[in-house]
Amino acid sequence: MDFKSLSNRITNSLLDDDFRQPFLVLIISALTAIICFISAVPHFIVDVFQNGEWVMAVILAVSFVLSLAIFLLTLFLRKYHSIWRHLFMVLFILLFSYCCWDGGPQGFIHLWLLLIPAFSFMSFGMVEGFITSIPAFFVMILFFWSPLSEFRKYNDLSTDFRLRMTLIYLVGLVLGFIAELLRHVAAKRLKYYNKHYEYVSLHDPLTNLANQNYLAKYLESIYEKKEEIRTLGCLFIDVDAFKSVNDKYGHLFGNTVLIKVAEVLAEEKNAFVCRWGGDEFVVCFTNIADDYLVRIGEKYRATVSAYHFDDVPKFHITISVGAVVLPVDESFNFDHVLDLADSANRKAKAKGKDNVLLSNKNEPEA
Repeated sequence: MDFKSLSNRITNSLLDDDFRQPFLVLIISALTAIICFISAVPHFIVDVFQNGEWVMAVILAVSFVLSLAIFLLTLFLRKYHSIWRHLFMVLFILLFSYCCWDGGPQGFIHLWLLLIPAFSFMSFGMVEGFITSIPAFFVMILFFWSPLSEFRKYNDLSTDFRLRMTLIYLVGLVLGFIAELLRHVAAKRLKYYNKHYEYVSLHDPLTNLANQNYLAKYLESIYEKKEEIRTLGCLFIDVDAFKSVNDKYGHLFGNTVLIKVAEVLAEEKNAFVCRWGGDEFVVCFTNIADDYLVRIGEKYRATVSAYHFDDVPKFHITISVGAVVLPVDESFNFDHVLDLADSANRKAKAKGKDNVLLSNKNEPEA
């Protein structure tokens, strides 16, 4: 795999919330655990053993354990990543609140002031990013600018320091929101393009019916469900003398004919209808008997034959239908199904067109 394709795969994955959020929670929870561990060591050495102050060291140690736990839970129990993500959001807010109270001018608070907004939007998305970063901002306001600042452990923070930290946080909040908004727009557009591309790759542009690619996927699903699906019935249909329609009335009217035939075929309940190509169509039914499939073929034939086009009142079309029903088992081969249905269709045309013929299942494969 070359670098460009790898880069595209990573980019597309990061635009997907189902991948991006647990992935980033993994990274950020690991970083948080590392930061808390590194920060806790000097606090234990200096505060606990030398000064007898243990609160900050314990807070950092607990934060390390919780961050590590969230990392491991997200890694090994990813299907519950929403729960671990919300726990991490709570940990963010609580740890930030404590840092606002106890951080001091040169303390741990600097890092969290810079990173919390960006972390929130990257890891939790737009809505949850606000839910995380806005309460943290209000905590900062309470401990920096309200009367509660008198209850801080270190209450000698200068106005300049508090103003700079508040502005840094706001800038991080705005930039984090803008980055997440751009990611959200890009992800939405990518999702639309992928969905549109998938639809186009599986459908015929003229009739909006399934195409051969979609038929192949449908048949794979039939085989995978062979324990539930006993038989598959197939109708191979084409419009009689369709070339003369194009020659006499033009290709635009010919397209109108094909669209009308497609509409008739799609009206039948539980039918999987595919435009095979040109004026040929394949219609499949599961768990169906020979006689019922033939009745459906006759219904199609009669409906198409009776239809009159307003633009050309005296014009009408007919179709020839080949039908076959085969069991869905280990020996199931749809190429053989199509061969039999196509063969029956050709014989129906040879018998005078505008009729339905059931295939002889004992015919050898073509």
